[in-house]
Amino acid sequence: MIIHSDGSKREELRQEWCPVRIMDSYNVDSSDELLVSKPASISFQLDHCAQFNGAGSWILLDFGKELCGSVRILTRAINNNHTTKWRITFGESASEACSSIGEKNATNDHSPRDFEMMTSNMSDQIIGQTGFRFVRLELLEDVTVLIQSIFAVSVLPALEREATIVTNDSLVNDIINTAAYTLKLNFQNGYVWDGIKRDRLVWCGDLHPEILTSLYIFGDTPNIQNSLDFLRESTPADQWVNGIPTYSAWWVINLCDYCNITGRPDYYTANRDYALKVMEHINSCIAEDGTLLLDGNGSLSLFLDWSTHETPDEPYGVASQLRFAAMKFLEMEENTDCRDILRKLECYLDHETTRKPVRAFQVLAGRNHPEADAAMLQAGGAKDMSTFLSYYILSATASAGGTDMLDMLKSYYGGMLSRGATSFWEDFDIEWLEGSSRIDELPKPGEKDLHGDYGRYCYTQLRHSLCHGWSSGVLAFIIEYIVGIKIADGGKIVTVQPHLLGLTDIDATIPMSNGELKVSIHDGQVNVTAPEGTKVN
Repeated sequence: MIIHSDGSKREELRQEWCPVRIMDSYNVDSSDELLVSKPASISFQLDHCAQFNGAGSWILLDFGKELCGSVRILTRAINNNHTTKWRITFGESASEACSSIGEKNATNDHSPRDFEMMTSNMSDQIIGQTGFRFVRLELLEDVTVLIQSIFAVSVLPALEREATIVTNDSLVNDIINTAAYTLKLNFQNGYVWDGIKRDRLVWCGDLHPEILTSLYIFGDTPNIQNSLDFLRESTPADQWVNGIPTYSAWWVINLCDYCNITGRPDYYTANRDYALKVMEHINSCIAEDGTLLLDGNGSLSLFLDWSTHETPDEPYGVASQLRFAAMKFLEMEENTDCRDILRKLECYLDHETTRKPVRAFQVLAGRNHPEADAAMLQAGGAKDMSTFLSYYILSATASAGGTDMLDMLKSYYGGMLSRGATSFWEDFDIEWLEGSSRIDELPKPGEKDLHGDYGRYCYTQLRHSLCHGWSSGVLAFIIEYIVGIKIADGGKIVTVQPHLLGLTDIDATIPMSNGELKVSIHDGQVNVTAPEGTKVN
């Protein structure tokens, strides 16, 4: 148990394991000894150690999956010295672990992942705190060093319950499990972060798909309320959350969905005045003719997502997202500011936009051209998909009457898995697959480096995060639309209306505040077992 400085408590699970693979090494004897599980305490025996032989000897380790944490190094002996100097480089991909700062935009942003350190004779040291799967360790001094063990140290929340969803499609199952693991990795220090290597922050827009997925997979956890409280307490209502106008609107959306699903009228009441002031502020920044008069953080005054930023479609996406927030608030209570926002921003709905994220928000905000919208959103399959906004693109496609959503999400998220992903990324474009390497292998001659040669916007190349919580939103779509579960009033009301989209079998167990909801779909029959007191529609 961790006790925070404010007296709050949180349960965390610490796990350690050996590397699963030595990817490469130079001038290191008996390197396979690091793959062997041994007692995690320094031994007086000099055998069963890897031996690093002088300056420039190095090893590249693969720990098998993305994790958030550190490495623990047990140094048995350093000849003629008490200490020695090393360079350690963490990587979410093999190529990142072999990079230097500045090379292909490799950085130490938000969490140092490339630095020099000391180890001591007969020492047991925990080093680093970042998101990684691969580690390269290089000896910098001309000594001989015996390393007994190198463990990965992973820290995850100790969650009481976790949903299980199994379908007849193994790829869909892998997507479900990877999305859940991605989000769990970002439950750190009592908050919901967006990334574990970079973006170790609470971003309010990114938080919405994370909240939805969390509520369905883990139930109501303290991390959600802590994150919402932190954003509210650090941002006056007449300023923009995270410095971005739409992120203040996201805060209201988050509040509404959180309270509706969990059945927390107390939390809504405690935050109602702040939400009212936010919507009043948003309304004051919209002219009667719908002109957006937003004043954000410099270039982010208008911002829906990076893929549509500074494009002709961007104002239509922002206006539609603000309208979406007003619609969410009106589901909670009647409000004049929200009615004004709906009226003034209706003019943005009918414009024929060309980007899927923007069209998706137009649909969710009330656009009514279903046949054209379904065709546009499904065109090219996974082309123009977004890890951040996949939930909204898929949901809008379904709302417009589309039928290709399962193929879209399998192509998109399956594309990451096909290149070695064990968590889902900050961004991905299916066109990156052409001629590119796996992230768990070093690029071969003639191959593009999938991590180091791609990425966009503010996350180009190796700065790109390969574990971002916002990418878990695909799982919320699978639960809400494919399994067909909608939870309201803390689980007192549940609607189950599956849309299998070609799947034949699903077994799902979803945690709710009043127990577990079980949905079993086989041979066209839907069976629902709900906790006592739950009304199933």
